[in-house]
Amino acid sequence: MEMTIDDIKALIASDESRTLELKKTTGELKDGMHAACAFLNTEGGWLIFGVAPKSLKIIGQQVTDDTQRERVH
Repeated sequence: MEMTIDDIKALIASDESRTLELKKTTGELKDGMHAACAFLNTEGGWLIFGVAPKSLKIIGQQVTDDTQRERVH
């Protein structure tokens, strides 16, 4: 399924639910992986990093080369 930026913004605007988990940074990766496992064991869902869960503001996420290497291994 191909999504546009407008599709993603609309998804974020719908707020967190059983099928949407928002995380501010990759520093919350462990919690995010718990949500991903829950999605895999149910009807599926979306895990989006770079969004402030309370304000629903898209803040983005800077990912360094070191962070990318850490996440791959």
